[in-house]
Amino acid sequence: MTPKDADAARLPLQLNPSLGMPIYRQIVDGIRRMIAGGVLKPGDQLPSIRDLSSQLRINPSSAVKAYEELKHAGVITLDHGRGTFVADDRLARARDREAMVDQELDRLVQAARSMGLNLDDVINRLKIRFKRTQEGRS
Repeated sequence: MTPKDADAARLPLQLNPSLGMPIYRQIVDGIRRMIAGGVLKPGDQLPSIRDLSSQLRINPSSAVKAYEELKHAGVITLDHGRGTFVADDRLARARDREAMVDQELDRLVQAARSMGLNLDDVINRLKIRFKRTQEGRS
């Protein structure tokens, strides 16, 4: 791997040990989010387990567990001798994207209900926020 390839295989993952979520799960979720968001594309090479462990300063067993889960889900492929790559599975990417949006919507609904907002209030606020982000404002 050339130095350029090593940079390309660097993942911009932010891990938070105090979240109460296992490190491997944070890696899995982060990689899935990057794929769903188009940061990682089919065929992109991921860092080796050793490189990922070094980059994130984690125990290699966490990296192994994350990659095994991603492989089992069909999100990545392992090509012994060549490396680890983002799988070209459009259906899996679409499912992941939908699952992530559903997860965020579940949080939104729970928060809105706990504040006494009704469905129309939430939909109106969501429309406003959506329009603002389309216009480049936040």
